Amino acid sequence: MQWNDWPPSDPNLMPGYEAWREGRLNDAQAFFEGQASMRPDCDDIWRGLGNVAWVRHDFRNALTHFSTALRLAPWNPMHWGNMGLVRRDLGEPEAAIAAFCVALGLDAEYAPALNEWANVLFDTGKHEQALPLYDAALAIDDTRAVVYHNKGVCLRYLGRLPEAVEYFEAALARDPHYHYSLEELRRLSGCVAIAGR
Repeated sequence: MQWNDWPPSDPNLMPGYEAWREGRLNDAQAFFEGQASMRPDCDDIWRGLGNVAWVRHDFRNALTHFSTALRLAPWNPMHWGNMGLVRRDLGEPEAAIAAFCVALGLDAEYAPALNEWANVLFDTGKHEQALPLYDAALAIDDTRAVVYHNKGVCLRYLGRLPEAVEYFEAALARDPHYHYSLEELRRLSGCVAIAGR
């Protein structure tokens, strides 16, 4: 399972997922709620409701919906990854890491869980410990700008500015419109020149 494996197993649920991805959250929520009333045992419906709540920063409801999806399909690493995301956002780093570990136990090649685990370590000030996890995610899938960016931010916090610049540039090589890395490069342009003297 990888980054682009988000589509539901039932193609009839795509209208809700497309609405969510397009930012039409009210439409997505109405769609998934209607589906849930007819098919309460479909994990991808609850994942969809969790996604909508998570984007709205309604982390308690996201936790409820992701928990339901997980109860219905505990073998799905994406559900464990979503639990990790919402636990992180609820300020529960240990629970987040535990969920990412379960996701990786189900699928050792699940790069999103490695990236998010690294982000939790970064958020808790464990920058050096985060770096190998970013590297592991990149070893599985080196096409994701977000992972290069995240590692660049981690390197910046460690004061390794030339390396950070390399990772922000690598992010932009994969997605020239990745504005977070553009902002970082603008901020660092003077610092790296000074540090290199």
